[in-house]
Amino acid sequence: MRRRPHPPLSRPTHHKRLPSLECFDTGVVLSGGGSRAAYQVGALRALCRFFDHPSHPINTVVGSSIGAVNGLVLAALLKDGVRDAVNQMEEIWRGRTIRNTFSGSPSRAFLRALLIAQQQLRSPGPNNSDRSVFDPTPLRDEVDRVIAMSGGLTPEARHPALTSVAVMTTLEGPARKPLLFLSSHKQPPTEAMAGATFDITMVPDLRAKHGFASAALPSILPAVELDTDLGRVRLVDGGISINVPIDPAVRLGANRVYSIDVSGRHWWLDRFGEAHDTRPSWEVPAAPETFCLRPPKTLTFRTRRSIGPLLKDAVGSSTKRFIAAAGPVWPLFSILKKKLGEEVAYESMTYVALDPEYLQGLIEWGYTETLMTLSELQNADQPSGGVKVAS
Repeated sequence: MRRRPHPPLSRPTHHKRLPSLECFDTGVVLSGGGSRAAYQVGALRALCRFFDHPSHPINTVVGSSIGAVNGLVLAALLKDGVRDAVNQMEEIWRGRTIRNTFSGSPSRAFLRALLIAQQQLRSPGPNNSDRSVFDPTPLRDEVDRVIAMSGGLTPEARHPALTSVAVMTTLEGPARKPLLFLSSHKQPPTEAMAGATFDITMVPDLRAKHGFASAALPSILPAVELDTDLGRVRLVDGGISINVPIDPAVRLGANRVYSIDVSGRHWWLDRFGEAHDTRPSWEVPAAPETFCLRPPKTLTFRTRRSIGPLLKDAVGSSTKRFIAAAGPVWPLFSILKKKLGEEVAYESMTYVALDPEYLQGLIEWGYTETLMTLSELQNADQPSGGVKVAS
């Protein structure tokens, strides 16, 4: 994990590596990235052979932003086996469109998108807002249905090896703060939480509302208000705090972590000539007394290339199809294309576009690129992070 930003004159966050262990608890970490999260389903399919072995099943699932929604669905379906869970996740993603994912009037959503675009031009970033482009009620209801049909997400109802399921959110307020919703048989021990950048709220029965609290990117999806042991709180996107929540997974007991990062952060930093440890100004900074834990064994899978060309191949030849895929934010494409070029415009749309051909392509890319990464790790004398891939 890379260093997180701090206020001026504060000392930097430390990273501590846990001692290597012979046996391991497996953690799956899913990042945010909008509709690019379909890629995670393909990656999970490529990783099934690691997870369906009886001796090392998935023990911890932690997600942030849309990765939290994927994480809840995965966790709920695991009791029938990881391959069946991935099959069902793939069916959910394959059929997604703007019309069956979001509710409300398209024309009103278009007007809201224009107003929000003007605000973003004046003040870019995920600023606090009471206005949002989309209402994700249809998708939220479908996720709740999947969780309910699987028996729920209480510790007693899910796969017995799955000890912890968690979603990262951000407490909205004058000073945003990271908050982790955790479903587990017991609260993490005090020593495991020493130096943590986030607080924990125990929630025995996680539901879609917790996942969509994590995915509530201001101005795009509405903030979610929930009653918690902290009182009634307003929550926004977990990616504003920790978009790839490896540290929380480690604190929950995982010492072998499979991280699937669809944020595309490295592509954007390379595109604009920034160092890979650059952090956006709007990300919640870590307090000086905090530090991040790193597991002894980490496998990181991320998008290896620009996804814009995939979207262009799927919908770029038809204006009608492109508008259907991008929904009310399609005018943003023209603005970005004029200001920053077609490459950046298409890459930006990859986070919001919903089109069956595009999503199927993402699933296939996730599968093939993950297999490529696994092959590279197996063939390397010293794989990244010192991890050897075990069959």
